[in-house]
Amino acid sequence: MQAGFIIGITKSMLLLDLWMVITSILEIKYEITIYKKVLFFAIGLFLIFYNINRYEKKYQYYKSKWGVYVGNRKKIQIFLTFFIVIFSWVFVFILGFIFNKYE
Repeated sequence: MQAGFIIGITKSMLLLDLWMVITSILEIKYEITIYKKVLFFAIGLFLIFYNINRYEKKYQYYKSKWGVYVGNRKKIQIFLTFFIVIFSWVFVFILGFIFNKYE
C-alpha cells in the first residue's frame, strides 16, 4: 500500500511539473484559484487510490520479478527509483525559480 501511495504522489508531482512547463513555455498567465487547487487535489487523490488498487496484493509478483536483479543492476534500479521520486519533487522548485513562479 505504501508503494502505491508513493507512486500516486510521484505521478501527481510529475503532472504538476508538466503543467508548469507547458504554461511557462506557452507563456500562459493564470491565477491559481481555489477551483484549480481542488481540481489538482482531486486528481492527486484519484491517482493515489488508483495506484493503491492497481498494485494491491501484487507484492509477491513484483518481488519475484525484481528479485533476479543482483549487483550493479540492482544498484542502478534502486538509484533510478529514488532519482525519479526525488527529482519529481525537486523539479517543481527548479521550474518555479527558472520561470519566476515564486514572486
